[in-house]
Formats: sequence, structure tokens, C-alpha cells
Amino acid sequence: MRTAAPRPRVLVLQHAETEPPGAYQSALDDLADLTLVHAWSEPLPPDPSAFDGIVAMGGGMGVADADTLGWLRAEIGFLRRALEQGVAVWGVCLGSQLLATALGARVYTGAVPEIGIHEVALTEDGRADELWGSLTPTPLRTVQWHFDSFDLPTGAVRLASSAAYANQVFRHGNSYGVQCHLEADRTMVKAWLDAESQATVEAAIGGAATERFPADAAVTAAVTAPLADALLRRWLTLLGSAAAAPTD
Repeated sequence: MRTAAPRPRVLVLQHAETEPPGAYQSALDDLADLTLVHAWSEPLPPDPSAFDGIVAMGGGMGVADADTLGWLRAEIGFLRRALEQGVAVWGVCLGSQLLATALGARVYTGAVPEIGIHEVALTEDGRADELWGSLTPTPLRTVQWHFDSFDLPTGAVRLASSAAYANQVFRHGNSYGVQCHLEADRTMVKAWLDAESQATVEAAIGGAATERFPADAAVTAAVTAPLADALLRRWLTLLGSAAAAPTD
């Protein structure tokens, strides 16, 4: 009788109350044994190798804030140790920037804010990727909300780009950095705007686009939410298979 692969042990690092896993949550609940840490107020686990994977979510802070936010500085070190120990990371927006930093890449403020609904297109490597290639329509319209970007880490493969930001999705081993917010819907975008961010967004994209943002997010979520779910299910299945593989 064939036995199912074990459920991977997954640590979710959340950086703000308004930045939960969103459309990724169902896959996490169904396929993984979860540990959730609110990184700004709870201690990190002592040993990254206690997990098969880490999901690092978004947040309004940036890598540069690690100079003043001790917990963020600690998380970068934690992710660096995790990668050294072979633990896979799925980084979302801020999480993708933290993953890039942990891999030694430069993170910096982009030329323009990328906020609202923007197109992301797979690269040739993205179309060939075992997770993204057969699932992702290209171009894909998705929620964006970031001011920072990063260099492609050494050894990483660029899987998707937008017009303003080349590194929207990258793969490094079994780790993935996802700058765009596939997980976001109307409710999440509305919560971000309500969290004292609306004036910042209006300054970046104008009042009319800001007013439309939640409704536009609802339209894109009809595609991106099922995609986020399918992608993470594939990734978690890979983690489970890797955990079940015999070791020498």
C-alpha cells in the first residue's frame, strides 16, 4: 500500500496584523503542520532546521529598517541560517526582500513605487519552472504594493518581471521570492489602506486609483487567489517529498 508523504513542518513569519497569508492559507492548513510567529512581538524558534519550510509574509517595513528594528535584524539572520541548513523559504513582498538579503543580494528603493494592479510576465525560465510554468497565465495582473526592489541573488533564476521591477519572482534552489501579492483580495487591500496608508498611496498613484484599488483587487483575486493556492500546494508537496526522502 502506498503511503502519503509526511506533512511538511512549516513556519509562517507574519510581520503585521494586516499581512496574513491570505489566499495561501488554505494550502497551509490542508498540507502542512504550521507554526505561526508574529515576528514583531514573539521570539523566533531557536533552530531553523526544526522546519522543512518557512513562509515569510509582507509588511510595511523594509530591509533598511533592520538598523532600528532588532526583531527584523534577527529574522534576517534566522533566514540566513535556515538557507544554510537547507530549509526552503517562500518569501512574499517584504519576505522576498528578506530572502534576497539573506542570500547576499542588495535591497534598495526602486525608481518608482509599484502600487495598484500591475502586469507581471513570466520569463523563459519562469515558463519552464516546475511550479510556475504550467499554472501561471502570462501576463498576469496582480496586486502590487512596494517601494523597494533587490538585485537577483547569486545563483538565483529570474522567473517573472514587471515593467518597472525586473525581479518579481525568483527561484533559488527550492526557495522562491515573490514580490507581488498573489494572496491579496479586496478585504486585505482595504485593510492596508485603512492602516494609515491611504495618504501615502494617494501621493504615489493619485486619489482616483487609490479609490478603485480595493475593487480592482477583487477582480484580480478571481485569478490570483486560486493561483496562489495552487502554487503553494505544489511547493508544500515538494517539501513533503523531500522530507520523506531517505538520507545517507
